[in-house]
Amino acid sequence: MGGRLRQGWATLARGLSSAWQIARGVVGERAYEIYLEHHARTHAGTPPMGEREFWRHHTDRGDTHPGSRCC
Repeated sequence: MGGRLRQGWATLARGLSSAWQIARGVVGERAYEIYLEHHARTHAGTPPMGEREFWRHHTDRGDTHPGSRCC
């Protein structure tokens, strides 16, 4: 019974971790991580923006090019 319980907890933990990552993506919290991954793939050899600079740019771009958003 102990092995089944541990396996159940491990499955639950993986599910909660996946749900947390999805929620972070929905609210935009992963935007900087995604930017860093993209930058590493497409602009190797050049330093990426710092996180503070990225968020400033990200916010300014949203204000000047609103597109579709809720607010």
